[in-house]
Amino acid sequence: MKYGLLYYKDTDNIGDDIQTYAQERFLPHVDYLVDRENLEMFVPDKKEKVKVIMNAWYIHDIFNFNVSPYIYPLYISMFLKRIPYKGGVTVDIDYLNDNILKSFKKYGPVGTRDIHTKKVLDELKIPNYFSGCMTLTINKFPNIKREDYIVTVGLKDNEIEYIKKKTNRKVIKFVQDVKKGSFTNESWDQRKKRVEDTLKLYQGAHLVITTKLHCSLPCLALGTPVLLLYDTSFSENEDRIGTYLSYLNYIKREEFLNTDVDFENPKENSSKYLDLREELEKKCIEFVEKDIVEEPLIEINDYKKYIEKSRIMRALPIRLVGTLQETYEKECEKSAKMYDEINELRYWKDHYEKLYRETDEILSNTIDFKLKRIGNKIKSTLFGKSNNKK
Repeated sequence: MKYGLLYYKDTDNIGDDIQTYAQERFLPHVDYLVDRENLEMFVPDKKEKVKVIMNAWYIHDIFNFNVSPYIYPLYISMFLKRIPYKGGVTVDIDYLNDNILKSFKKYGPVGTRDIHTKKVLDELKIPNYFSGCMTLTINKFPNIKREDYIVTVGLKDNEIEYIKKKTNRKVIKFVQDVKKGSFTNESWDQRKKRVEDTLKLYQGAHLVITTKLHCSLPCLALGTPVLLLYDTSFSENEDRIGTYLSYLNYIKREEFLNTDVDFENPKENSSKYLDLREELEKKCIEFVEKDIVEEPLIEINDYKKYIEKSRIMRALPIRLVGTLQETYEKECEKSAKMYDEINELRYWKDHYEKLYRETDEILSNTIDFKLKRIGNKIKSTLFGKSNNKK
């Protein structure tokens, strides 16, 4: 049996590679790297099924979200984002097309990473269950001792300064976000080493304080005291990160600077996550050991030709709709601008006419001949000889 390791080739977040790292330990060997953003483009060296654990955040290439027929998937620990708007097209969950939904039903039930994804699949009537995040299954490294430093991930400078004022321990600012494509040309071994270095940093910390899900959950698995700063300013966090609040020690981010946190004696992590970890491990082991029935498969060269044409045909209406939508929006912007300008002209016209009437009334009621003559001169300068010349 062949196995594929799912990863995001052009990632901008080390968290994606931590997800990949978490699944790799369940695979007896890695025969292929499978790019999350090009699932339908995957073809093996010969016509056969390749087992792939599909835990990931899905997906940027939403108009081409299909699974290659050569992939035998374990749908587990998945995040499916609602997408309000993309490239001139309203998307929402329409990117979950019939092909994907059929695959979910065939190989399901789908293990969801959070309540957000569970709600999406419930709405689509796709059998699913809450599996939790694959990063909860990460193993501790041997011979990593707890040290005196505190690690922050995703915090603002003022939040880090607040921590420094409250402790004499070294505070390390670590950044998981990177420039998109920074790792694209690296081998998985290079990327894997970076992940391990990151996880060792977390495991050796006295405390980790973070806003990131793929920092806080690995810290649970590594046994490192972790404090999540739960950012409620993002509405999507309620069902995404909010799913794990009962598993983590957390403070609402907006309250952090006004909360007396004991950085010297951090609160112990909850062990509640262990049930999720055990079930995730069980599912992955069963998947790897399971015998599968080989199905009739399309010839690889035929599939390549089909998928290339298919992608072109799908792109045409999307681009057309996008262009029409953008044109429509530009015209709406022009109309709105013209409308504002017309309203402004109307305002000044009304204001002008009102001012003329008031000036005329003042002059007509003026008895002093000199004042009236000066007033008429000003009126003539402002409005012309008559109101008709406005």
